[in-house]
Amino acid sequence: MKVSEYFSETYEEARQRFLDAAQTAGGQLASFENPHGFGPNGARLFTDVARFGPANAETVLLNISGTHGAEGYGGSAVQTAWIREVGPRALPAGVGVIMVHALNPFGFAWGLRGTENNVDLNRNFVDHTKPHPANPLYEELHRILCPDSLSDAAVQKMLAAGARFVERHGQWALEDAISRGQYTHPDGYHFGGTKPEWSNIVLQGIVARMLSHVHRVGFIDWHSGPVGDGELIHLCYSEPGSPAYRRAGDWWGRNALDPKTVDAMWGSKRPTRRGTMFSGIEDMLGPRVQFAGAVIEFRSALAKNNAAKAMRVPMLERWLRFIGGFDALEAPAYFEEIREDYAPRRLSWRENIITNGLACYEQTFKGLAEWSREGLKAAD
Repeated sequence: MKVSEYFSETYEEARQRFLDAAQTAGGQLASFENPHGFGPNGARLFTDVARFGPANAETVLLNISGTHGAEGYGGSAVQTAWIREVGPRALPAGVGVIMVHALNPFGFAWGLRGTENNVDLNRNFVDHTKPHPANPLYEELHRILCPDSLSDAAVQKMLAAGARFVERHGQWALEDAISRGQYTHPDGYHFGGTKPEWSNIVLQGIVARMLSHVHRVGFIDWHSGPVGDGELIHLCYSEPGSPAYRRAGDWWGRNALDPKTVDAMWGSKRPTRRGTMFSGIEDMLGPRVQFAGAVIEFRSALAKNNAAKAMRVPMLERWLRFIGGFDALEAPAYFEEIREDYAPRRLSWRENIITNGLACYEQTFKGLAEWSREGLKAAD
C-alpha cells in the first residue's frame, strides 16, 4: 500500500480519487452540487456520497469527511483507502456504510475551515427558529481578537488585551468563549450562522433518504488539527454513562473516551460546544433510531509555544476572508500555513492517518456487527 495513492494536493484530486474508488468497488453514488460558491479557478463544488452494503441494512455507519473543509484531506484519504484496501467485501452481514465526502466542499477546495459564509458547520446545527445560544464573553473578545492587520504591533496589542481578559476571567474562559460557537458576528471566529447552511440541508436530505429504514446508526466524523502526528482523539458527545456512550467505549476503548485522556491529547480542557452536527444528526434520526459514535480527530499540527502562534491560523483565515482577500500577494503563503496545521505533508503523518484510520474502521465494523446481532436477537 502506497500512502501517496490516497493523499491529494487539491480538493478536485481528492474528489476524483474517492469517486473512482467508490465506482470501482460498486458503490451506490450520489452527488450534490453547491450552487453558492466556486473553488480556485472557478472549480465546481460537490458533496459526494457512496453507499455500500445491503440496501435493507438496519445497521449502518454514517462516515463524514470535510465538515471543517481544510481538515478534509485526512478524512478523504482514509475513506478512499478503506474502499480500496478493505472495501464492501469485508462488511459484516447486515451492516452497511454511507460515506459522505467533502460535506463542506467550499472550505475543502480553498483550504479553510468555514463554509462559503464563514460558518463553522459544526456549530450550525441549532434550531434557527429560536433565539440562538448566547456567548456573552465573545462580545468582548471579538474586539480584541479581530484586528485589521497582522502586523507585529497589531498582534502584540491583541495579546496584551487578551492577557487582561485572562486576568479577569481565566484561560479556560478565553478558550471556551472563542470556540464554543457564537451567532452574532459573521466575520468572527466559530460563527454558527443564522440559518441552516447548504451543507446542513444536504446532510438532512441524506439522513432522510438513506437512513429512513435504519434502526441503528454508527457515526464517525473525521477531523484534524490538534498537535500531534496522526494519533486519534475520540470526541463522543453522548451523555456519559448512557447506552450510546458505553457502546462507543466498547468499540474504541473506554479509556479513549475518558475526558482525562481527551484533555491530555487535546492539550487543554476541552471547551463546550453548541450546534454540533453530532447532536443535529441525533435530532434528525429521532428516538426510534439508536445512535452512537464520535467526532474523531487526527492530530496534525506542530507544537505552538506562545499565544501568537496558537492564534495564527484562525487569524489567517479571517484575514483572507475579510481583509486581504483570496487574491492578495500574501494569500498563497497564508493558505499554505493553514494547510500545514490541518493536512501536513509529513510522510509520518500520512502513514499514521492510514494505519490508525483503517484500524478504527475495523474496530467500528466489529462493533456494528455485534450491535446488529443484538438487534436480531431482540427482534426474535
